[in-house]
Amino acid sequence: MRVSTNTNPPLGFWGPPTSTIDWCEINYEHSYYIAEFWNTLSNSLFVILGLYGLYRSIKMGFEPRFHLQFIGVMVTGFGYQQCDETPMVWSILVWIYIVYDNEIKQLPFKHADNYVLAFLTTIGAIFTVVHAIYRFTTVFQVFFGILAVLGAGRLCVHYSEAKDPRARAVARSYVTSSLIGFAFWIMDYHYCHVLRGLPVNPQGHAWWHIFMGISTYHGPIFMQYVRMEQLKKKACIHQTCMGIQTIIVENKWPDSPKKPKTL
Repeated sequence: MRVSTNTNPPLGFWGPPTSTIDWCEINYEHSYYIAEFWNTLSNSLFVILGLYGLYRSIKMGFEPRFHLQFIGVMVTGFGYQQCDETPMVWSILVWIYIVYDNEIKQLPFKHADNYVLAFLTTIGAIFTVVHAIYRFTTVFQVFFGILAVLGAGRLCVHYSEAKDPRARAVARSYVTSSLIGFAFWIMDYHYCHVLRGLPVNPQGHAWWHIFMGISTYHGPIFMQYVRMEQLKKKACIHQTCMGIQTIIVENKWPDSPKKPKTL
């Protein structure tokens, strides 16, 4: 585990760090009341994009699983280490359910989706309890990484089948933002001793928040497009501002027998 190079951190309102990871940003450098100022500020992007995605998801009439995904993004932005790691796991479990929706429905037994939901919920509950007790870091990172790879593999198939170039661009944004964010995470986690020697700390973990906020927003947007393709509904990707996309569904389920009713 990376050990902070700040041997004499200033003591602020919340006292000394209690998390298993102390990121490269110097604690209480900018405020007596905020331990990691830039990390806290950048976390707000999860909240903003999660809230906006939830609003649009409800307005466009998508299934509850997409609402849950955006709620997970939003909750992640409110937490500190353990209270964002646990929502991250719940969010990626919902993500697995979303990207593997077709395969789940094709399982050769009745109510397969209910069993899969129960299984994923059980995994999330077990992780929540065990993580609260043991506060492990490496296990979380490995577990989350495995789930991320599983989701990425299925996403590649959806990408290859997508027709709209704008939707494909959103999928590429999801992947690119994830990779850039991960690079900043690696830099901040493993090379803090180098970063502290620079004239200005690049605040790698804050950049991780920014790029992962974009990633975790654009991923569900792309899958909403995929869902509309599956239901033969007309939808288009629309740019809002600063490269952030949303989806517009035409003729949203007024009297349609295909109105989605499952999670």
